[in-house]
Order: sequence, then C-alpha cells, then structure tokens
Amino acid sequence: MSHTIPTPDSALKDFFKNNEIFAALFNGYFFNNENIIHGDELESEDTAYTATLKVKNNGKYKFTTEKISKYRDNIRRTSLGYLVILGIEDQNKIHYSMPIRKMLYDVLGYSSELSALGKTEDKAEWTIDEWLSKTKKGTKVTPILTVVFYTGEDPWDGPKSLHDMMNMDDSIKPFVPDYPLYVIDIGHDKDLSFNNKELTELKDILSSIYAKSADENETIIDNSIIALAGILSGDKRLYLSAIQAKEEKQKMCRALEERDAIIFKEKNDLIAEKDILIADKDAEIADKNAEIADKNAEIADKNAEIEELKKQLAELRK
Repeated sequence: MSHTIPTPDSALKDFFKNNEIFAALFNGYFFNNENIIHGDELESEDTAYTATLKVKNNGKYKFTTEKISKYRDNIRRTSLGYLVILGIEDQNKIHYSMPIRKMLYDVLGYSSELSALGKTEDKAEWTIDEWLSKTKKGTKVTPILTVVFYTGEDPWDGPKSLHDMMNMDDSIKPFVPDYPLYVIDIGHDKDLSFNNKELTELKDILSSIYAKSADENETIIDNSIIALAGILSGDKRLYLSAIQAKEEKQKMCRALEERDAIIFKEKNDLIAEKDILIADKDAEIADKNAEIADKNAEIADKNAEIEELKKQLAELRK
C-alpha cells in the first residue's frame, strides 16, 4: 500500500496543537523549565496578519496603499498578568534572512492588533492627535514572543540577530536597534532540555539521526514521534516503519532495523521487477530470433527452389 508522507509544516502544526507541548517548548527554552506558561491557559489565535502601508508614488505627495499579509505557523495567547502572543515559525531549512522575516511578522502582528483595537473604541471624544494616529492615547499592545523551531539536518549557521546581517562602523552601532532571533535547533543543541516527554523524545531521535548514532540508540520512543522524526528528516522509510508498527512504542535502533527491512524489501521488489522485465525481454528476443530463424529457413527454401529452377533451365537449353 502506498503512503504519501506529510509535509514538515503540516506535521509540526499537528504536533503543536497539543498545548502542553507548546507551553513546554517556551518554558524549556526561555524559563529553564519553570512552569511559567501553563498549557491549560493557552488560547488559539488568528495566524493571519494583514497591514496596510502608504507608499509614496513617483516622488510626489500622492500615496498609494498596499496590503501586506503574512501567516504564522502556530500562535497561542496566554495571560501572565498581561497578554502574550507566542508564535512558532517551523523551519527545516536554514533561512539566512530570518531576523528580518521575524521582525516583519512581529510588526505586522502589532499593527494588526492596533487596527483591531481602533475599530472597537469609541472615537467620539478622540483628540486630533488620536485621530491622526488612529490610536487612543495610552493604548497598549500585546507583547509578541517568537521562536524559530529549526529541525534541519545541518546545524543552524544563519544570523541570530538583525546586527548579524549588517556591516557597520562601531561608532553607529549603539544607535542602530538590534532585533534578536531565538532559534531552537532541536537536532543539534545539546543544552536544550524540556519537561515534556514528546519534545524530549523528538530531540533525542533527531540528534541521533543527524549524529549517525541512531542505530545504537536503545531509547524506547513512541512511534508517533518516530514517524514525526521521519517526516522532519526526510526519511520516508522511517516514517513508514513507525506508522506500520503494531506496538505503540519501540527502541530507536529497532525502528531503524524496520526501516532498513523496508529498504531491503523495496530493493528486492525492484530487483524482482527488473528480473521479470529482463525475462520478458529475453522471451521477446527469443520469439524474434525464432521468427528470424523461420524467415531464414523460408529464404533458404526459396533459394534452393531457385537453384533447382536454374538447373532445369540449363538442362532445357542444352
């Protein structure tokens, strides 16, 4: 039976639908696994951000408006005395402009919230400054905390801040705002730890796969995590071995043995198919050779008849 392997994006969206996993990721990375963010307090948030920008046209004081829309992979809202939007950008390839991309997403998030707040407020007593700002004095926006959840095979070697993407003189550096990028390189960062079984298992299995030591890893891992690791590492056979397993859990090394068994079977099936094709071709060649032999026999008979006729003709001419 043929199986289509899910994309890393869709697989991680499903994985992080679990609010306990979502909360544990942030608690582990930012708060040293203190239970600061509670999974049962997380609420889903709209992943689409749209903002309207005014753009100067041809150097004149005429403006056109353009809409910019961005979608974030996973967002939750929680209360820590104030509201915080937690966003995860799933990434299995190194993105060398990610600090700017993250900054744009966050800015669009703030802009979108300001726009929504402006539409719900009573503008009857707004001052002229508030009308021009389209924002009431004292308006507060929700802090946005974004991490890049990186699952690629190569260690992250991209920039980790806006300043990393700039060449600038030290004299102006203090005046150019920086923008940090928080990267969770789950397959390579040995200092990462999570008070969550699923995240810990995913870290262990991806680390083993990328370090080429998974065939020696006897850690017992849930097959759903093995399947996810197969998706994220691009190993379709590992994914298949996990979803076809009868038990819910198995040793990592056992999963690789099952994966290798699938590869071995596929190779044998391919060899068998090629042998059948070769046998069919050989049979066709044999049939063609038999046809050629028959034709050659017919030609020989015709040639013999011709020779006999020539002899008879010669006798008649004597």
